[in-house]
Amino acid sequence: MLASCEGRVTADLATEAPADPEVQQVLAGLSGVQFRTSGSGTESIEFTDSELVDLMDYLSGTPLRLLTDEVLPEGTYTGVRLIFDDEEDTRVIRTDGGEVPVVLAEGDYADADFTVEEDERSNESLTLTLDLRQSLRFDDDAAESTLTPELRSVRTDDAGRIEGFVDVDCPSDSSLIQGGAMYLFNGHDVEPDDLDNSDVELYLTTAVSTDAFGTSLVYALRFLPEGDYTIALTCRGDEDDLGDDDDLDFQNVENIVLDGGETLNHDID
Repeated sequence: MLASCEGRVTADLATEAPADPEVQQVLAGLSGVQFRTSGSGTESIEFTDSELVDLMDYLSGTPLRLLTDEVLPEGTYTGVRLIFDDEEDTRVIRTDGGEVPVVLAEGDYADADFTVEEDERSNESLTLTLDLRQSLRFDDDAAESTLTPELRSVRTDDAGRIEGFVDVDCPSDSSLIQGGAMYLFNGHDVEPDDLDNSDVELYLTTAVSTDAFGTSLVYALRFLPEGDYTIALTCRGDEDDLGDDDDLDFQNVENIVLDGGETLNHDID
């Protein structure tokens, strides 16, 4: 009888890089996934054992499989977030080998919208994206970082992507290699803003990187829901301190329309 009012859920996790290009690893213990229901209740699916993962391993390529056909009770679900294990040795490792301890803070739910009905064949597949640029804050005084997960969610089958080459001139005191980043905002004609927790706040970021051949600079904003967006480039993304008002000199600000499941090629030049 229970099977008649349960559905199944599959979930994957991708990540986007932090602002600091010297961060090599972000190690954190994942222990499960929690769903919020329309009545403000929760349903948690916890792993048998927590797993210490390097979140930097999922900046590209295949996302991390979190759940595969796990059971969810009947109900309407409106949000999803990660469960972290604060008993694990959460830390940042830098390119020079230095390590910085990380304090875990509870993040908000990413928006979700699906219903598990009285049908055992009900099946939902989600891809979550953890934007470390919006999540990781370094405290100089305490010599530690705080990770407050900023998560996005999309139905995997509906996920779109915006990608392209980047060929622009940066101000003389900045570079695409060091600080190049694309910022994506919900809606058209948005005036871009940094991560200062005021005014307009962005949807997702991604770093500019070299392509597989090492000859061109590229970007890819992955796992996006359909919609209208404003995209903007900065050569100073490495200077964006979470919670501070920084001047990032945004350029190449453009409107984007993305259809569900579409891969949109959009070069920045």
